Amino acid sequence: MAAAVVGALLAAAPGLALPGSAAADPRSATVFGSSIAAARNADGRLELFGTNSGDAIYHRWQTSIGGAWSGWAQFDGALRAVASETNADGRVELFGVNGAGSIYHRWQTSPGGGWSGWAQFDGALTSIAAARNADGRLEIFGANSAGNIYHRWQTSPGGGWSGWAQFDGGLTQVAAETNADGRVELFGVNSAGSIYHRWQTYPGGGWSGWEQFDGGLSSIAAARNADGRLEIFGTNSAGGIYHRSQNSIGGSWGPWAQFDGGLSQVAAETNADGRIELFGVNSAGYPYHRWQTSVSGGWSGWVLFDGLLRG
Repeated sequence: MAAAVVGALLAAAPGLALPGSAAADPRSATVFGSSIAAARNADGRLELFGTNSGDAIYHRWQTSIGGAWSGWAQFDGALRAVASETNADGRVELFGVNGAGSIYHRWQTSPGGGWSGWAQFDGALTSIAAARNADGRLEIFGANSAGNIYHRWQTSPGGGWSGWAQFDGGLTQVAAETNADGRVELFGVNSAGSIYHRWQTYPGGGWSGWEQFDGGLSSIAAARNADGRLEIFGTNSAGGIYHRSQNSIGGSWGPWAQFDGGLSQVAAETNADGRIELFGVNSAGYPYHRWQTSVSGGWSGWVLFDGLLRG
């Protein structure tokens, strides 16, 4: 059975052009990161972000903690791929890349409140992810069209940003989440669909080398269970949806398990009561979500949202 699951998993490909970085092969189609992202507001309500096939940007939010959802509201601007995370003071921050690879971010001006305008980062990416360090500083990660991997971080909680630093290796899709002890863990998929991860060796500190997971994926997302165990989610090139979780907090990983249904993009976030909620978009652009029915427990069925996003 395990062999069948592993054999069923599969592939990906995205773009950061910093001075001296390799240029993408113009003959290759650029594959962008996820069109869907989620974060938790200061009061515990989840907020969902998405982009459609025309790069329009939308968001919606739970109207009560763990409850019903608002309708979609549109942001100005245009993005192809998005990521989000919550600042130490509870203000959600949205990150994204547009069709040219330019990188932008905006943030709530007060917890759960209105939004700033867009601010641009230097460089260029095609896949982007975000996580919060133990001391509250956000860190973003990305890959460019050449597969190069970069990260940068707030120099103080909610403050300014460092320059880009490059990791070794090559990836096309990235996801990140923070372990229970505050160490950020980075996950990624390369152009062949192989899955890798690395982690801070101490909170806010240096990084381990890359370690490969079995199987193959084309998209990836991560969230933390109420008991502190990380869980990752992904889809393969056939639309199959898989997940696996740490066996213990910060420890080894269990095997892949398959969800029913088919998706091409995924995002995940943890509700205020510790139940992970999984969001996804299928190849036709229909957005769905499902959630743990109990803390670290089983899962609901899929529920369809209205609207269309980039599949």
